[in-house]
Amino acid sequence: MGHWHWSESLVEELAQEIGGNPDRRMLKDALVQSGRDIDILSGRSFGPPRLATEVIEPNGLPFADIPDLQLGSMEPVEGAWAIPDPVGRQRATVMQVLSLAAPAPKAARVAEALWFAGQFVAEASQTGRLSRDYVVHWLGTSVDREQRMKLMRRVMDPAVRLSVPILGVSVAGWWIQITRRLIWVTNEHEDDGRLIELLLDDTTTGGELIPLAAVEPTLIVARMTQQPADWAFTARIWPEGGQRPHNRRWSKFSKAIHSHGVPTITLDSISTPQEIACQVVLKGYWHGYVGSDEPALANAVAKAYPRQVERIQRGTRAPNSASAAATLLEQLIRPGFDPAQGAEATRRYVRRKANIAVMEHRKAEAPEGYPWTQIGISERRYYKLLPRFAQKVNGRYDLDHDDVVALMKAHLDDLDRERTIRANAIDVLRSHGFGEAAARKWLQRHEPKEAVNAWPRGQRPSGPQD
Repeated sequence: MGHWHWSESLVEELAQEIGGNPDRRMLKDALVQSGRDIDILSGRSFGPPRLATEVIEPNGLPFADIPDLQLGSMEPVEGAWAIPDPVGRQRATVMQVLSLAAPAPKAARVAEALWFAGQFVAEASQTGRLSRDYVVHWLGTSVDREQRMKLMRRVMDPAVRLSVPILGVSVAGWWIQITRRLIWVTNEHEDDGRLIELLLDDTTTGGELIPLAAVEPTLIVARMTQQPADWAFTARIWPEGGQRPHNRRWSKFSKAIHSHGVPTITLDSISTPQEIACQVVLKGYWHGYVGSDEPALANAVAKAYPRQVERIQRGTRAPNSASAAATLLEQLIRPGFDPAQGAEATRRYVRRKANIAVMEHRKAEAPEGYPWTQIGISERRYYKLLPRFAQKVNGRYDLDHDDVVALMKAHLDDLDRERTIRANAIDVLRSHGFGEAAARKWLQRHEPKEAVNAWPRGQRPSGPQD
């Protein structure tokens, strides 16, 4: 696995951060599992660079996805061009394997192209072309029995990257394609963090399990305005039912995944074409392929989530739906959708963010109506202090807001007075010769009022003191 090479060196560092004498084997297991989760969420294996021979069989499509290829490391191959990744220019994740006969004179903007791509992903999903059955059907109809046996032998070779073509279309100066790579799952198969699906179960093969599998569908969007292509985007497509890590906080992983991972699109049976297209555009933005000034960002949100946009427009009195969509987009910027939670979680996330946008607007419009603004503290601190002054009944606080505001103000005033007294005591102690740390330590053991007669050992002045 990609993280074995660094997990050993992190064990002691993690042990020091935790403190005490934790079990090193448990720490190592935790680090390896975290590394595995990162591999799956990012779609990459972060091992050391290595040389490898890859045989690409795209079955008629002009582009193919490849493992992270360090630019300049590939031996020259006639008719093949590595396309620099627009975000990580030192690597390539897409290879062009067929020449463009007539490059397009112009192309739509990136965000518009990704919106088109999302629409085609939705169409492929709705027509069943992303399913296992489609891949099996392709194997049964595209080649005869003799050719199929030769194809299986090539798939068994770990160096061969044989892709099943699912969709290929040219639109607005862009090429959009979806493929699924075939693999033969053995101990020699390299785990690159991608989800796989066995194609033939034991009921199909008479009780014998055949390790023929298809990798998760891969989307490629490439600009066709020059030969070879100069810009390409690739994304993983996770259908409903995929098993993915989800027992960790997405906010802790999101920045790393967005900076270094392959975008992941999640689908389910009720995902609308607009939701899927919006997801592709937003994933392009989060991963750095789309700029924040793209008007298509807010437009995509407005088309995909009209009910939430309408709620924000109504609740905030926004002048139009475009303004309301921009407000919702601001809420969605960080930390973004967690792909491991699936498409339904994405819809819940958007609904919750729309509610938050309306609540924040109301708070800004009438701050005097909230107890924390009357006290002069943040909402977060108010709810941290609230358990001191109110009890929960059936999961909700039972309180009189006026009483709580008065009690909390008095409590905070007392804290301010204590803080002022301690600060004055520290000033007195420092004037007597105490250092800052020594003065604070002295106050841990004595009352502040005793500071006037306190002196460092051996420095008390002789004679009576006022």
